[in-house]
Amino acid sequence: MNSRIVRLVLCIGLLGIVAACQESLDQDQDQDQDQPPNKTSRQEVRLIPMKDFFKNPEQTSFQLSPDGAHLAFLMPWENRLNVHVQQIGSDEITRVTEATARDIGGFAWANNNRLVYVQDTGGDENFHAFAVGIDGGNPVELTPFDGVRAELVDDLEDDDDHMLIALNKRVPQVFDVYKVDINSGEMTLVAENPGNISTWVTDNDGRLRAATTTDGVNTTLLYRETEADAFQPILTTNFKDSVTPLFFTFDNRQLYVSSNIGRDKSAIFLFDPKT
Repeated sequence: MNSRIVRLVLCIGLLGIVAACQESLDQDQDQDQDQPPNKTSRQEVRLIPMKDFFKNPEQTSFQLSPDGAHLAFLMPWENRLNVHVQQIGSDEITRVTEATARDIGGFAWANNNRLVYVQDTGGDENFHAFAVGIDGGNPVELTPFDGVRAELVDDLEDDDDHMLIALNKRVPQVFDVYKVDINSGEMTLVAENPGNISTWVTDNDGRLRAATTTDGVNTTLLYRETEADAFQPILTTNFKDSVTPLFFTFDNRQLYVSSNIGRDKSAIFLFDPKT
């Protein structure tokens, strides 16, 4: 075929394509005129400052008091998160802690009039436990021990004056359980860790009834009927499987556990420790 004819055919084809594209564009423009403008695409996108990703929240970690009369939460003061309390139905907010070096690490209601919170020093993660009134009065350091970490085991909701707190005060590698008076800081040893218990679990009466031990590879679930009994191993899993005790049923006879045995994901199960 003559090269001139070939070029002509190609030009005609290209013109046809351009015409088709122009027609399609005109149709799209006509449709756009009939539809409301897309505001999202035409608005200028605001850049989010980097500091917004790292600054403290304005308010966080809200918790109602047991009687529902007060709301406690963390809010910045002197650039640090501190515990604040607000009576329901009131706009007045009372700051009950005065941390300036480190944020308050967490808190919990001890009763309707008192809160317990934890805080470390310089990021060492050796959290100390403190108690304070909802008006900021009678502040008490419950665990005034250097190099010792406090972990809440049970807030003992039926006991307004005590909590169960685990401390590695005796041996740095293990945590014993103490019953602590939240008003005076007086404490009594409840359970001494034999050296391998990593988790303590109480029933609904605040009694230590279950625990877990680990050797770094295998984890064993321990159980006992009463605190007068010795813990007995009832189940052992390896690093691939897990059975994690969560809490007892209301009748204190069975456990809710999280487990992935026979599954590719964890699920919640009712577990009878006797069978």
